[in-house]
Amino acid sequence: MKIHKFLFILLLFSVNAWAQGDSIALAPARVELEMPPGTEITFVVNLDYRTANNDAKPARIVASLNDWSITKDGQVEFYKAGTQSDSASSWIIYSPAETTVAPGATHSIRVTVSVPADAAPGDHLAALIIEERPDNLKLAQNTRQMIVRYRMASMFYIKVGRLEKRGTLENLQAEVSAKGIFVTPTLKNEGNSVVRPFASIKIFDSKGDSVAEITEIEPLPVLGKSTVSQAMLIEKQLPPGTYTVKYKVDFQDGNRATEGVVDLTVKDAANLPPNIASKTTPPKSP
Repeated sequence: MKIHKFLFILLLFSVNAWAQGDSIALAPARVELEMPPGTEITFVVNLDYRTANNDAKPARIVASLNDWSITKDGQVEFYKAGTQSDSASSWIIYSPAETTVAPGATHSIRVTVSVPADAAPGDHLAALIIEERPDNLKLAQNTRQMIVRYRMASMFYIKVGRLEKRGTLENLQAEVSAKGIFVTPTLKNEGNSVVRPFASIKIFDSKGDSVAEITEIEPLPVLGKSTVSQAMLIEKQLPPGTYTVKYKVDFQDGNRATEGVVDLTVKDAANLPPNIASKTTPPKSP
């Protein structure tokens, strides 16, 4: 049962809160623990409520657990706890489940992870969700009201036993739009533990001269036994002609970097297809 879907947004703030100089942050936003089967560990996730508003009031928050995953097109999806095959939600106990967060203070949530003795090797995932507790809304007559609430997540990777990382570049595509050049690699991880690749893109003209490049790209992480395919945008208009696009990726899995090559034909600018609105440069990895 899928219950939430975000575009790699782990922390949401209301516009009103930003305007008033308020912010609530969850740290760490990502927790990676290597744990043998049958072991236990306790750590703290901190909730920091900062404000420049002297009239700021305490916020009531509630914590819960979700499963999560990354779809092939690069979306982070949240699910009901315990519903995914790689879930670690049942291994986690946290306290408090509800609390009041005072302005200018840091509040700690104690988290204990207990890995079962028979846990399968590989990454097991869970997310600690923090959100504002709903209050009773009293509607005023002839008055418009808007309620805005924040929702945050600390993403857990519980790494158990023998970890394997095997990244491969399965496909590479390049296409032109009025917005620029979209380069879309398809990255696959046949291992059981997440890989966090680094990549670069270079475009050469028919003479072999470099005409565009992006270095030090951090693509989306690729979870174990999964595939990710999301476009990266080079915001440059190239003159009509034939080009070669080279995409180099190091999966940080102990193997050599892999390079993919694809041809690109740029036609007259007047005949360019519309922008590809659904494809964007990948945001920061979770």
